[in-house]
Amino acid sequence: MRKNLHIMILFIILNLFVGCAITKTVVGDFYLEHKKYDSGEKYFKNKLKQNNSDASAQYYYGRFLLLKNNEKEALLHLKKAVALDNKNADYNSWLGIAYSSKKEFSKERESYLKALNINKNHLQSLTYLAHNYYEAKEYKNALKYYGKALKLQKSNYASLYNRALSLNKLGRVPEEKLAWLKYLEYYPFGLLAQKSVRFLNTLGSFEYRNHIIGIRTLTLKNIRFENFEARIDSSSYSSLNLLGKILNKKTKINIHIVVYQQNNILLAKEKAKSIQRYLLKKYPNIDSSRLKLSWFDTAKILLINKRKYILGEHVDFISIDVKKK
Repeated sequence: MRKNLHIMILFIILNLFVGCAITKTVVGDFYLEHKKYDSGEKYFKNKLKQNNSDASAQYYYGRFLLLKNNEKEALLHLKKAVALDNKNADYNSWLGIAYSSKKEFSKERESYLKALNINKNHLQSLTYLAHNYYEAKEYKNALKYYGKALKLQKSNYASLYNRALSLNKLGRVPEEKLAWLKYLEYYPFGLLAQKSVRFLNTLGSFEYRNHIIGIRTLTLKNIRFENFEARIDSSSYSSLNLLGKILNKKTKINIHIVVYQQNNILLAKEKAKSIQRYLLKKYPNIDSSRLKLSWFDTAKILLINKRKYILGEHVDFISIDVKKK
C-alpha cells in the first residue's frame, strides 16, 4: 500500500512539473531515496538519449552508475555534468567521489575544493575532503575540515569518529579523549563504539567499557553512584536499561554483577544489590536467580598493552549461558 502511494505521489509530481528542470531532481531523489537504482538508471539513460546536454540528467545518471559499481562510466557522466554546469556544488562533490573510486586522489581533492568554493558550507564536501587529507596523512588539515563539518552538523558520525582518529595520529591525547567521548555521546552502540572504547581504555579512560553479553559485545557507560552512597546515578540508567532489555529477550543468559570498591566491602555489597534491585524493578520478567552478585573490597586491576590500570571503584557484568537440561 505504501509503495503504491509513493509511486502515485511521484506521478502526480511529474504531471505538475513536466518539462521543468525540477522534474529530474524530484525523480532522481525519489529513486535514490527508495533505492530503485535500476529504475533510476533506466530513466536517466532515456533522458540523455533525448538531450545529451542536460546537466541534471548527466549528474543523476552518473550517481546511479556509481551505485551499480560502474565507476568508469559514472566518472565520464559526472565530468559532463560539471562541464555543463560548473557552478553546482553537488555536481563537483560527486565528481570527487567518482575520482576517489578510481583512486585519483589529487583530482578528488580538487573537486571538493571547487565545491566548497561554490558553497563553503557544503557538508558532504567538507567531510570527504577531510577524509582525503586523512588518507594522505595530512592530519592537521583533516582535523580542520572535520571541525568545519561538525560546526554544521554536530552529530556527523564520520567526522566525529575520524576527528578522534586524527587527534590520535597527532598524539594530542587530552583532546583525543574528549573526541572519543563525544562520539560515544551520540553513537554508543555498534562496532565503531566498541573501537572507540578500546581507544579510550588504552588512554587510561574507563568511562565506557565493552562487556561480553552472550555472543555479542555490549558497550556500556561505566555505572556511577551518588557520592559515598549506593544509590545509582541517573546517568547510568540508559546503560542498565540496555542490559535489562537484552536479558528480557535472551532468557538463556544469566548475569554476574561484580562490584569493586577499594577498602569498603559494605559499600561494594550495597552497590551490587542496588543494581540488582534496579533491573528487577524495571524488568519484572527477569527472575532474580539470573542476576548473580559478587563484591570485593579491592581495586579492579586491568592490564592493557602491558600497562597496568588500577580502578578503585568499578562494576563488571559477566554473562553466564544457562546450560540446557
